[in-house]
Amino acid sequence: MKSRTSELAVGIFVIIFGVALFFLAMKVSGLVGSNLRDNYTMTAQFDNVNGLKPRAKVTMSGVTIGRVDRITLDPVTRMATVSFDLDGQLTTFNDEQLKTVQKNALEELRYSSDFEAAAPAKQKEMEQQLINNMKSITNIDEDAYIMVATNGLLGEKYLKIVPGGGFNYLKRNESIGNTQGTMDLEDLITKFITGGASKPAAGSTEPATAEQTDAQTSFVE
Repeated sequence: MKSRTSELAVGIFVIIFGVALFFLAMKVSGLVGSNLRDNYTMTAQFDNVNGLKPRAKVTMSGVTIGRVDRITLDPVTRMATVSFDLDGQLTTFNDEQLKTVQKNALEELRYSSDFEAAAPAKQKEMEQQLINNMKSITNIDEDAYIMVATNGLLGEKYLKIVPGGGFNYLKRNESIGNTQGTMDLEDLITKFITGGASKPAAGSTEPATAEQTDAQTSFVE
């Protein structure tokens, strides 16, 4: 009787441990729930998102900062529109950081030709407009680009944001304009095979062959 009770207790423990492990794995993989804080949504358009799926991670410098929400097709541009949620605490400047960012942006503005050519009143207006535009900004600059990357050679697809070097930053709920879609292996092979056999395009500046030169000379004569 005691042995049977012990076996039952061990069985219940194994079941509880298995269920807990399953939900932990689902939580970590991002397949259930969300651990994003102060999240907001941004979008980007790609020419190819083959293999990318909802709930795929969004990273910057190797750190997961968001998850793909949905993927749709723009009927006008016929490009894939990807909406993704980002963690506000990981992609927003704090008060001290924002002061430094504003200082750098103002210095860059004051060295611009438009600012130097403007009247003092206009310069004050330009500075105030810059400060106002930096409200609700993210730490993703306008020069940054987002690409569909792969975990390993045959791993899962995810979005990778590569920062730029500018002082103009995107606001929340805006769109990242610089994108790079999935590069299919089949497309690479096709381009490699057909690249050498491609004909010169119209308006090409390739030098004419000897036969073409003789033919042109005969025509002129």
